[in-house]
Amino acid sequence: MKFVIAGGTGFIGSYLLRTLSGLNHDIVLLTRSASGRAPVSPRVRYVPWDATTFGEWTEEINGADVVLNLAGKNLIDQRWNADVKRKITHSRLHSTDLLVETIAQSVAKPSLLISASAIGYYGDSGTSLVDEHAAPGTDFLAQLVAEWERTSQKAARYGVRVVNPRIGLVLQKDGGLVPRLRLPFTLFVGGWVGSGRQFASWIHMDDVIKAILFPIDHDGLTGPYNVTSPNPVPMKEFCSVFGQILKRPSWLPVPNLALRTLYGEATDTITSGQRVIPQKLLDNGFPFTYPDLRSALSDILL
Repeated sequence: MKFVIAGGTGFIGSYLLRTLSGLNHDIVLLTRSASGRAPVSPRVRYVPWDATTFGEWTEEINGADVVLNLAGKNLIDQRWNADVKRKITHSRLHSTDLLVETIAQSVAKPSLLISASAIGYYGDSGTSLVDEHAAPGTDFLAQLVAEWERTSQKAARYGVRVVNPRIGLVLQKDGGLVPRLRLPFTLFVGGWVGSGRQFASWIHMDDVIKAILFPIDHDGLTGPYNVTSPNPVPMKEFCSVFGQILKRPSWLPVPNLALRTLYGEATDTITSGQRVIPQKLLDNGFPFTYPDLRSALSDILL
C-alpha cells in the first residue's frame, strides 16, 4: 500500500513512520525539511511541503491508498496569546483543507483519510463518562477540534472514507507528559497539576499507533473515534502510580500560578479533564496491549 503522511516528523508521527516502514509499505512523508534527510527505509520518500500552498506534493496524493494527516502546531510549546492561538488554528485547518482540496482534484483518490483529532473536543467534562456521541465543549480548543474534524470530513463528498482518531494523553518516554513529570519526580518534588480530581484519559504510544491504523482493516469504522485506554484515572491517581513505579513520593502539586505564568490561557487546557471511553474501539474488538495504567507506565519508566 502507498501511504502519504502529513506531519509525520512529530512525536506520534515518528513512531507511526517506524511501524509502517517495518511493514514494507511505500511511504511518502510530506515535510518542510525534506532535503538532506536520511530515509528510515528504502521505501520511504521525503517530499517538501509547507502546509500552506499547493505544490509538487499534490501529485503524491493521486494514487495513494491512505492519507494520514497529523499536521498541527504543538499546543503547549509556548504561552498562549492571540497570535499563538491564530497559528494553532491555521496550522490545523488550513493544512487539512489543502489535503482535502488535493484529494478532490485527484483522479485516483485514496480510499481512506485518517485525519487526527483530540479528546479536547469534549472540553472539561468533569467526572462524567463521555464517548463518541458526546457533544463538543465550548472552549477554544473544543471548538477548534470540532472545526478541524468538519474540515476533514469534506473529503467524504468525494467518496473517501474519513476517520478522526480523537487522541488522548499519549504516554511514551521521549515526548508528551512523561518526560515533563519524570524530572520533578526524580528530584523528589513530583506531584499533580490542577485539582488532581480531573480525569486523565491516557494511552500508551504502542496502542496509539495500532489504533490510528486500525480503520485500515475495519471498513465499518467511520467518523470520530476515541483513542484512549478504556481505564481513565483521576490525575492524582495517575501521579501516585507514576511515583510508585519510580519509588518516589507524589506529594507536591504544581502551583496554578506557575502554570499560568508559563502557559497563559493554555493552563485551562492543561488542568481540565475528560473521562473518555473508547467505545468504538471496544465495539470493534480493538486489542489493547496496555489497558491499565500501571502496566503502561511500568513499560515506559522501568
